[in-house]
Amino acid sequence: MLIKLFTLYVYIQAALCGCGPDKRTSDFERLRKNYKVTIDRVGRMEARMQESSGLARTTDSTFLTNPDGGSPSELYLFNLKGELLQTIPLSVPNTDWEDLAQDPKGNLYLGDFGNNANQRRDLKIYSLNKTSLQVTDTITFNFADQIEFPPPRSRQHYDLEAFLYHNDSLYLFTKSRAFKPITQLYKLPVSGAAHTIVPAEKLRVKSPVTGADVLPGSNLFALLGYGRLYLFKPEDDRISFKAKRYCLPLGRTGQAEAVLFLSPEQLLITNENGKLYLVTFQARAIK
Repeated sequence: MLIKLFTLYVYIQAALCGCGPDKRTSDFERLRKNYKVTIDRVGRMEARMQESSGLARTTDSTFLTNPDGGSPSELYLFNLKGELLQTIPLSVPNTDWEDLAQDPKGNLYLGDFGNNANQRRDLKIYSLNKTSLQVTDTITFNFADQIEFPPPRSRQHYDLEAFLYHNDSLYLFTKSRAFKPITQLYKLPVSGAAHTIVPAEKLRVKSPVTGADVLPGSNLFALLGYGRLYLFKPEDDRISFKAKRYCLPLGRTGQAEAVLFLSPEQLLITNENGKLYLVTFQARAIK
């Protein structure tokens, strides 16, 4: 029953998506207002990959994705048609893998930090070698501001499905399960030591955040939600919500879970049914 209710919730979020609430509560601009945007379905992943939860790039035409929690401990190499090119087994358990991040050298970070019930105490991120794609380090952390496991529903802001790498740090964006959702931004050092992290900023958003990415060589970053894409352009080189921000309705993408910049004008999005979408907009739309 809970699964059916959640599926219905996601469907309603996507079908009725719009940026009005985000504009009213958090001063988002709607990207579609003055600029042409296209959302094209370009492929569908083979059945084994249809729990796609994170994305990373290996070449101009090949990509990696990780499955969600409860799936095998492996990564999948695929192309834009959704064809499975290689399966890469990993030696660590998939408690609840949620997202992939990548540094400029090509090394990967795999977030095992899904926290649907807001009661996990073993949140971690695995560092992966760019060549072997095998685990080289484990970063463990906890939220300094979470003192209840789980907290009441009104304070369940500690699920986590999205992060990115920028300037030698990892930036985490929480997924709220409260009635009035927010996302909280945490900064995490890239090291194997255990960390207690404090929220740097928080922002009210209509859609729970399910994925994140930053444009390489830039501070333009994106947060993905059900039926929405949030884009941020800070004035300086920090990752911050204190930025010019845009909202783009994505009603066709369903339960979208992963996002990846392919260029300043184009992003790749996957959903949990294995569908692949390209979102294209004019570069000058982000000022």
